[in-house]
Amino acid sequence: MHYRITKVHHEKGNRKKLVEVLESKKKTLNSFEGLLSVKLVGVSDTITVAISEYESEEKLKNVEAKFQELMVDMIELMSEPPEVHNGDVFWEHNN
Repeated sequence: MHYRITKVHHEKGNRKKLVEVLESKKKTLNSFEGLLSVKLVGVSDTITVAISEYESEEKLKNVEAKFQELMVDMIELMSEPPEVHNGDVFWEHNN
């Protein structure tokens, strides 16, 4: 598995608006071949971490342009540019 981890800085109270934008983009997200899941984790009132799981790094790269288009509608909700990191799973624990 390959993951994109995106740290999003936003104004307090904008989390609901981020979700609204993402909900309106579900059709686009569903067109991302190889995208398995997206989870948002609220780490503070002004920071949300998005964890996107892909089948492979290649699949993520293939939808990079679509990802950038999706981010355009979210930029106005951010208080600074997002921090984006990608990587492969090298250990996992499941119950």
